[in-house]
Amino acid sequence: MDPQTAAGLLEVIKDRSKLKEYAHNEIVDKPEGFNNEEFIMDLPYEGIKGYVEYQKETVLSKLSAEERATVQWEHVGSTSVKGMPGTMMPDALLFIPEFPPSQAVVQALLDSGYYFSRSSPLDVEDLWFVQNIKHGFLKYYKMTVHVCLRSNTAGKILMDTRDMCRSESWAFEDYKNSKIEASKAKSFIGYKMAKGSGSKLLAQLREKHGMGEMNIKKDFDGKV
Repeated sequence: MDPQTAAGLLEVIKDRSKLKEYAHNEIVDKPEGFNNEEFIMDLPYEGIKGYVEYQKETVLSKLSAEERATVQWEHVGSTSVKGMPGTMMPDALLFIPEFPPSQAVVQALLDSGYYFSRSSPLDVEDLWFVQNIKHGFLKYYKMTVHVCLRSNTAGKILMDTRDMCRSESWAFEDYKNSKIEASKAKSFIGYKMAKGSGSKLLAQLREKHGMGEMNIKKDFDGKV
């Protein structure tokens, strides 16, 4: 069965051993020299916010009214915090009422131009659906929708990071400074590792939610 159909993907997602090993990446066909992983100090917050809202309406419109009432869409990550530097690649959370997601939810994402990339190396029940953006000011960038339960630890950390950076100046400055320092890394993986390990805010949230340090480099190498 084709793993990039809703039924095929659910066969993978329901089998934890297959899910841990699954990785699929669709290369962005971008102009030579274009770096979609570039670190940008002044992200276009309002524009990206509008794009994420459009994606929310696009995906949720493909669900029945009954199913829409059971899910929750949240804009998260650096692009969800005004003034936070980072990359031009938005993230959203799609909270589902039970795991695995329904076939209707998976089909809605596929029909909206997303493919299932993998589960998070930090939490196997944080599913990453990725869209290679082909039009508009975000052309050649990627957007990721994390599909998980409201109780999912990775999801909680994403939400807390956003909410604390929006409401507490120390959290905003800590995360901003850790990202700026991490941007000096020689690779995108190096940036992701340094960003996670250099922030007091993230260390506090990992402790709060019982998520210890993990070997992120080992888990990411060769799979993204």
